[in-house]
Amino acid sequence: MLNDQTNGHKMTTTEIQTAVLDSGLRECENSMNSNNNSSNGSSSCNSLNGDASHEFTTASQSQASGVPNNSVNSTTNTSTTSKPILNQLNKYLTPPPGVDLKDWHEMPRHLQFNPYVLKGYRPLQDVRGCLNSLFYMHNETVNILTHGIPIVYILATVPAILPWENEYRFLSWCHLVGSVAPWCGSFMYHLFMNLEHGEYTYYRLLQLDMLGIWISQSFGALPMVTATVFCLNGFMKWFIILSYCVLSIWGLYKALTAASPWQRRLCFALPFTMRIFLALLRVTRLGGGNPSSFTHVVLQDSVSLVGGVIGAMHIPEKWFPGAVDMWLNSHNIMHILVVTAVYSMHQATVLDLEWMVNGKCTDTIAMNLTETHTEL
Repeated sequence: MLNDQTNGHKMTTTEIQTAVLDSGLRECENSMNSNNNSSNGSSSCNSLNGDASHEFTTASQSQASGVPNNSVNSTTNTSTTSKPILNQLNKYLTPPPGVDLKDWHEMPRHLQFNPYVLKGYRPLQDVRGCLNSLFYMHNETVNILTHGIPIVYILATVPAILPWENEYRFLSWCHLVGSVAPWCGSFMYHLFMNLEHGEYTYYRLLQLDMLGIWISQSFGALPMVTATVFCLNGFMKWFIILSYCVLSIWGLYKALTAASPWQRRLCFALPFTMRIFLALLRVTRLGGGNPSSFTHVVLQDSVSLVGGVIGAMHIPEKWFPGAVDMWLNSHNIMHILVVTAVYSMHQATVLDLEWMVNGKCTDTIAMNLTETHTEL
């Protein structure tokens, strides 16, 4: 039949489609009429005609675009599969109904501590609202996660690699508590800082944050302090350890009574200065500690110092107000850097504890330098 309709010229795809559909429709109607089901036959044939037309249209579009039909179906399936993922991501990024993120000028004065972060603030909420804020994006999300995840990681991995013998059990506990304390305080502070109970509650949370930092700076540093003076005589050893403890207690008092952000940062200046002195002591004949840990001893304070300076100067949001409200602002960067600093503290402590267990006062940085000089 199709050859008769061509009349000597090449038919287009559309003409072939029309001819096939007409032929199929006539055959369907004749068959149904012979069975005396004209009403049902007409609807059945129309349905058949519609299905066939859809298939021809899809095939024609596929040929016109040069893409095989199975490729089109594959693309459609991939798009359909990716939609749930995008929907879940969009659901996480979007606050739930009833929660409207605020601008800086809409927040209470005690929450207006960074004038360069302009949007994304959570409204004042109750405890349940603060907990629910874990499941949508706001300008404290990165701060909460960067210090919440280390809590789980440290508790799951660190205890298994520390020496728990009677002689070093206290130092192992100091390291474990000192490693996890700053993240616990920071996590609680950032998660509940927008509690609706006012400025008093906010400053209690801020003190909890400072307490966590102090525990890390005091108890967390004791293994490094002890390893540094490990080879000294009893009087000098305990004099240095007790001096560091006194300076740490002074720092705690200043931290809990500080009236400004700069006072809170400077309250740890004396313990920090003493740790620098102890790091320098390691390169002399008097200093102890694992020689391999020296790089981490330097990094644990220098990296945290850089993070503190970035946070205090509000870089980079100071240059691009409103552009880094949700991530990569100064507080986000500071959080990541102090996590890196505590990682260096962990590496240095593990190496120093191993060194003290072996009791190798002949294996120090100064001894290694002397041996190298002799060989030269």
